[in-house]
Amino acid sequence: MKKTIFTACILIAASVAVAAQVGTNRPAIEYDSLMNMRFYEETGGFLVEGLEVVFPPGGASPATFVITKPNGEVVSSVPLRFEPLEKFPAFGVFRPAAGNPGNVRVAQSGDFVMAVRLGNETITTLPFSLKLETSSDPFNPSKKYVRDGPWSDLAFFSVITDDASAMLHFNYWLSTRELPAGLKQPKVTLHLLANGKEIAASRAPVVPDTLDWYFYERKELIVQATPKQRWLALSDLTKQDGEIVMVVKANGQPIKSYKTRVAGGRLQTLERNRLDIEPRTAFISPRYVDLTDRSRSDFTMRDMYWIKKSP
Repeated sequence: MKKTIFTACILIAASVAVAAQVGTNRPAIEYDSLMNMRFYEETGGFLVEGLEVVFPPGGASPATFVITKPNGEVVSSVPLRFEPLEKFPAFGVFRPAAGNPGNVRVAQSGDFVMAVRLGNETITTLPFSLKLETSSDPFNPSKKYVRDGPWSDLAFFSVITDDASAMLHFNYWLSTRELPAGLKQPKVTLHLLANGKEIAASRAPVVPDTLDWYFYERKELIVQATPKQRWLALSDLTKQDGEIVMVVKANGQPIKSYKTRVAGGRLQTLERNRLDIEPRTAFISPRYVDLTDRSRSDFTMRDMYWIKKSP
């Protein structure tokens, strides 16, 4: 009986500690859930399905997803409802309010900002632009909207939190507009360099065929080690300080690269990942709950190491 009471006290204390920590941090939308909303090239529209929120709000302020012009004029909006995530009190999900399908229509070229508001407060913003492209083929006329924004610049490593043996994944966005002229359906591979030496590469190539940005999620990297190959782990990167470069190649030709560093045995990430970053609307969470991963019979929490494309 005493053991049961003691265990219950520990659980209550842990819950109170987590609640206190959540309460000291302002809510924000997990950034790649904004970046990965379903996009419709033909109409220039989005679909709001599930936006992950970090440090969920404790009050009952109404939440709204909005797309505005830079001057603040609202183009479209979707009312949201909150769903908590069991076992992950520092996270939750915003979904369209009951009876709302979540469709967001822009259907015009220009500069825009997508954001989530709690009451009158904007908690996270993502600037982007849309451009209407028309096919020059008279036998195959078509019109499509394409996006520009953080998809071209951002990527992140991810690893299951507090698991030293977990494999390190790479996550990035790619558009066929990034490919050299005339290069069609190439084999795209990833090559990881530490202080100028390649230490790992992707297991299998991908063949991009999407004009707009496609998300390549949890790509595994293989270390060429003896006596046999093995999966890349975070410790493979952090054992030596210096420059880390991820090179994306198409048919063996580099098309873009992302750079960061290891300093003091820690993989460096963006300033925007700091909990105290200002303005808060620019905050990018360094952790998320992977709602697509049930490899361990439940969702997994992952650390995110965001990096930026080099010039």
